[in-house]
Amino acid sequence: MFVVSIIILLIAVAIGFEIRKIEHQRQLRIAHEQAQQTLEKAEQEGKVAAKKALKSGKVETLAYQESIEQEITTDVQDNERKSTWLDQREQVLQEKEDLLNRRFDNFKSKEAGLKTEKQAVKEIKQQAEELVNKREDTLQDVAEMSKGKAKDYVLDQTSRDLKEEEKRVVRNTETEYQSSSEKEAKNLIAHSIEHSGIRSHVYSSNRTMDVPNNEALGKIIGNSGQNVRTLEALTGIDINIDDQQRLITLNGYDPMRREIAKRAMTQIVQVNRINPDIVEQIVNQTVRIVDELIRGFGEQAINELNVKNIHPDLIKFIGRMHFRTSYGQNILDHSIEAANLAGVFAAELGEDVDLAKRAGLLHDIGKSIDRDVEATHVELGVELATKYHEDPVVINAIASHHGDVEAKYVISDLVAAADAISGSRQGARSESAADYLQRISSLEGIANKYPGVQESYAIQAGRELRVIVKPNQTSDKSIEKLAGNVKDQIEQEVTYPGQVKVTVVRKLQVVEYAG
Repeated sequence: MFVVSIIILLIAVAIGFEIRKIEHQRQLRIAHEQAQQTLEKAEQEGKVAAKKALKSGKVETLAYQESIEQEITTDVQDNERKSTWLDQREQVLQEKEDLLNRRFDNFKSKEAGLKTEKQAVKEIKQQAEELVNKREDTLQDVAEMSKGKAKDYVLDQTSRDLKEEEKRVVRNTETEYQSSSEKEAKNLIAHSIEHSGIRSHVYSSNRTMDVPNNEALGKIIGNSGQNVRTLEALTGIDINIDDQQRLITLNGYDPMRREIAKRAMTQIVQVNRINPDIVEQIVNQTVRIVDELIRGFGEQAINELNVKNIHPDLIKFIGRMHFRTSYGQNILDHSIEAANLAGVFAAELGEDVDLAKRAGLLHDIGKSIDRDVEATHVELGVELATKYHEDPVVINAIASHHGDVEAKYVISDLVAAADAISGSRQGARSESAADYLQRISSLEGIANKYPGVQESYAIQAGRELRVIVKPNQTSDKSIEKLAGNVKDQIEQEVTYPGQVKVTVVRKLQVVEYAG
């Protein structure tokens, strides 16, 4: 029995061991399958990652290639622009070189002519001395005069002859000078305008503002008009509001104050909740912004003209000229134009180009001062330039550019000419129809008041006044006086841009018919 139990136990142990062996093999097989699946999955994921990395690398490579190509294209375009600019500068320099060569040739020919004339004068002087001696001897023989009396008589006659000859030479020289100088001046002006980079736009006014909707209009007006009254008090601008057309009109003589009011209203409509205190904050902030703009305009102008050593306080006055206009022409743009023209004039005439540009830029600086100051812009400009220790040439150019004082330097005359050209060129300035008609009527009315005037016409937009006189009531001498009187009265009574040419016409026409 005991043996049987042991055998059964051994059999049971053997069976259990076999079962555990089978289970262990099954687990091994399952683990092997799982390991195989994991390996296959890893290989699959590796292939996908590799493909993604390869694709990403290609995209990055293409993007880098495109950026490189773009940089190359940009560099090529920059080089082409620089090459074009260099070609243009080379052409300009070549033109200047040709002009200098022509002038040099003219100087050489004039020098040779002067030498010839000097030799001719020397010969004439020698002949004159011989003639004087001969006339003295003749007078002594014929008139039985003493040598002293004969000498005095000959010298007196010779002096009279020389004075008549001098008058004749002066008349001929004046005629030749007038005909040639006008042509040279026109050529110089045309060449200067061509190379001065003149702007051809008229400054747009900032008197009106469109409001996008009624909500924005309500923010500007405020509760019982509090906001708009605060704006008017802080900016000094009268604000008129058209509810129907949602149009705001800014009434005020100071363009800078109008600019502050307009910018402040633009900020007000963007604020959710608005009241007079916030309006005041916005206006104060806008004033600081406009001050920065003013300095920016001044710095931009002096950088554009390459003017050096301008006093920092004077830069602000230069920038304020951006907010001043004359017959629609922006004063800062006009000053830059005048500076460029004066610089080209100076270069052509051998004067100081930098000083001419400086004087041209500052010639209207007096217009940047507030309008409540009782003085002309010329007087204010001279005061400013003196205060900031500007060059005497610049101060004289400011003082003389309207003919108030004498121009002591060539640059002063150049600045006056540049100022006149910039203000009177076509498209530079504009004026209202009422002002235009009033000016035309004033010009014609002045001429028609004089006796002997038959009729007068203001032509070329008021830049020329043509006066037709009655030939039987006037003479050639009287019409010269008439033209001068009309010119003087126009200068005293009429405000006009540029110059007004007065032409008096006297024509006597006699007609007969043979039957």
